[in-house]
Amino acid sequence: MTTTAKRLLNTKDVRKAWLNWMWFFLSTQNMERMQAPAVIRTMWTAKDKLYPKNPQAQKELMQRHTPFFNTEPVWGGMIIGITLGMEEERAMGGDVPDELISSIKTALMGPFAGLFDSLFQATLVPILLSIGLGMSSETGSIAGPLFYVVAFWAIVPTVSWFLFYNGYKAGIAGVQIILESNLKDRIISAANIIGLVVIGAVTASTSNMNTGLKFTYKELTVDLNNILTGIQPKLLVLVMVFVTFNLMVKRKVSVNKMFLFYFALAVIGYFTKILA
Repeated sequence: MTTTAKRLLNTKDVRKAWLNWMWFFLSTQNMERMQAPAVIRTMWTAKDKLYPKNPQAQKELMQRHTPFFNTEPVWGGMIIGITLGMEEERAMGGDVPDELISSIKTALMGPFAGLFDSLFQATLVPILLSIGLGMSSETGSIAGPLFYVVAFWAIVPTVSWFLFYNGYKAGIAGVQIILESNLKDRIISAANIIGLVVIGAVTASTSNMNTGLKFTYKELTVDLNNILTGIQPKLLVLVMVFVTFNLMVKRKVSVNKMFLFYFALAVIGYFTKILA
């Protein structure tokens, strides 16, 4: 990639491109092109700097990004940053053919979707929500929702801009680093572990399940719930977590059916005294 002093775009130009991507990445989605219109919009913001007074080159720049594109849009916008860096290198006379730009976007959009879906939607959001729930679950305080909103908007745009800008600076070199290392796999593995820990912690702290079964023999009364709690606190909750996992992941039971299942279980358990 070219040095910063020779670049056609400055930090303000890149930030403008990033803001356009962030505002428009889902605005005109369609099944044929998905996020491609937003990519075009992003490149449009830089066209006058890349190809000043050259309408034909600007038109070709737009046409290069009409094919289908779809990834995790918030942090996966790093791909658009890389693409912007490649387009700048091409505009400066670098050997960056159309096919290379298209193939790079296609090669990265799938892995980045898996990576950033795990980090963003399956890890960061549950962590922030669990903290917010812990702050407000017992008191009903507004502190929990406020924490989530403030923390979300402090973290997400900051990380998104960092990835977009560094993707732009790296350009083609960044692609080589990403595809030839196993960094992506390590990050996904770590995110999955963190996500499972968070889900377990949230389940243990916000869920409860007790049985009302008692066995009496003469003057002796055995409370099954006390026995189970003595073995492992919230043992029944843990059992239901595995039941839920088996139904939803192994047997592909939908969320709506799981709601009905738990509603029926609660009603039957209440009237039969199995649950307390």
